[in-house]
Amino acid sequence: MREPRGERSQRRPRKRADADPTRRTDRGQLSLTVVEATVATLLVLTVTTGFALAPPAAAPESDSLARQATDAASLVASVPAAGAGTLLGAACSSPSDFDARATRLHEAASAGLPDGAFVSLRTDAGSVGRPPPETARVRTATAVAPRCTATLEVWYP
Repeated sequence: MREPRGERSQRRPRKRADADPTRRTDRGQLSLTVVEATVATLLVLTVTTGFALAPPAAAPESDSLARQATDAASLVASVPAAGAGTLLGAACSSPSDFDARATRLHEAASAGLPDGAFVSLRTDAGSVGRPPPETARVRTATAVAPRCTATLEVWYP
């Protein structure tokens, strides 16, 4: 049966399910450029964080040896004497005073050194410790007290 022409135009067209905005089943997608930019940013941040959190490189052995010599000199310069002043200042009064305090000075100088390191201490009043051989790795530091300057050599054979 045919519909009259007038009725047909008044009739609403049928809607398809995919054309209805309230019943959409398709989903939006991210642009490929946005995905690539996100991945690149995360990669750069990961590498940067890896470098920032990595432990620092170990100091060269010569820097470590110089630091050990400086530390030993600080220890020697700060050891108090039985009376007033420092042990180094009291030891430099005369060669006999140095001889009486040489063992304690050597102990103070080698107190913070690792195993295998040696120290020698020289002043105008005397010296203590083994002098380094010519083939040894040596670093020197100075300890100063009133009336006395001591030269410390820290060395490894």
